[in-house]
Amino acid sequence: MRSLVTGATGFTGEQVVRKLLQSAHEVVTFARPGSRMDWLREQGVSIVQGDLGDMASLQAALHDVEVLFNVASLGFGHAENIVAAAEAAGVRRAVFVSTTAVFTSLQAVSKVRRLKAERLIQSSQLRYTILRPTMIYGTPRDRNIWRLINYIRRWPVIPVMGDGMALQQPVYVGDVAEAIIQAARSDQAIGHIYNLAGAAPLSVLDLIDTVCRHLRRSVIKLHVSISAAQMLARLLYPFGLPLTAEQVKRLNEDKVFDISPARSDLCYTPLSFSEGLTREMAYL
Repeated sequence: MRSLVTGATGFTGEQVVRKLLQSAHEVVTFARPGSRMDWLREQGVSIVQGDLGDMASLQAALHDVEVLFNVASLGFGHAENIVAAAEAAGVRRAVFVSTTAVFTSLQAVSKVRRLKAERLIQSSQLRYTILRPTMIYGTPRDRNIWRLINYIRRWPVIPVMGDGMALQQPVYVGDVAEAIIQAARSDQAIGHIYNLAGAAPLSVLDLIDTVCRHLRRSVIKLHVSISAAQMLARLLYPFGLPLTAEQVKRLNEDKVFDISPARSDLCYTPLSFSEGLTREMAYL
């Protein structure tokens, strides 16, 4: 089976490609010139270089492709090109990765674009599945937990906005990659959207405490107001604090999602945060 993976050089896309290479898929990847492609070449993966905004390069990449795994972000406005090219190529199945960030109360530009992309996919002729992961972690390439790990390793004090009780449900990257592949195999998943999250939610305080236990370190949690936390984020981000001012706002929102549909249709069995963290810590 010939499959195309967009976003193959990204954090999640890399894991999807590695899993596909263990199966019977003939893997083609679509990557921007200048992307990190050495490991793809080492694995003998076919690479089509181009840009998602360029219809000609997309059409070339989709030649004879049966399954499209669009792991590239839907937040940059390229969905119209991708859907049109996939429809023209007669792609048999298409899996699109979105994000649970579409549920944020913040009116971010990326949220508007992603929701528009999802509606476009839903109105297409494709046999599609849309997956919405929460915060993804699991290797040094993740932009959240790995930064938190290294921050706690270096500093004895960590700022916590408010009471730190906002709920998070981070998801291990290997679980996301497996769900992406399973979605293409499941007829039940056609025409559906699934949220992908970790096994159970935990508060920001619990998340920090779990990292501390794994590192066998303790930190002083400095509780600050939301406005002060935004200011601290701007000041401390260059020193390793894994938060931007916008993320401070988002972290104050509960992020708890029902994963039972994914469990049922995709055989989705995510790791607990502690189990996923153990695997991530192996990179230290």
